[in-house]
Amino acid sequence: MSGSSEVVLGEIHVVARLEMGSEKLILFPTDSRIIVARVGKRGAGEMAGVGMLGRLSGVLENLLKGGRESMSRHGLSSRSPREILASHRDNFALSFGEIVRIEVLKETLTTRIMILTDRDKLEFYTGVSLDKIENVLGKNLRSKMIVNRR
Repeated sequence: MSGSSEVVLGEIHVVARLEMGSEKLILFPTDSRIIVARVGKRGAGEMAGVGMLGRLSGVLENLLKGGRESMSRHGLSSRSPREILASHRDNFALSFGEIVRIEVLKETLTTRIMILTDRDKLEFYTGVSLDKIENVLGKNLRSKMIVNRR
């Protein structure tokens, strides 16, 4: 859907774990889909449990990339769904029809969001409150959501 009447209902800042490092993303639920927007990648240096040299490289990477990412994050919030999708070639959307289930699990320090589609399983981690996630995603997807507060 790319009509001008599509409305962004909120945003959820998340991290996706990669084989080597992680990727910062923003989920933009609209009234018909979830837009997944790329903010930036982090190398293995930022991963927990890495030695001192790895942690230092993660800090350096944050210093070098942080300003650019911050500017792009703030710019995305004020854009239309079509502009958010067009802002980076790796941005994509999940229509509500292709979403089979969303599982939200409150863990000790983070919240895990697993989105199961008819062809993929996407896993994200966030520090956003469980209530905000339920509020933003549940507006149109409550029947497909499973929330576990542990």
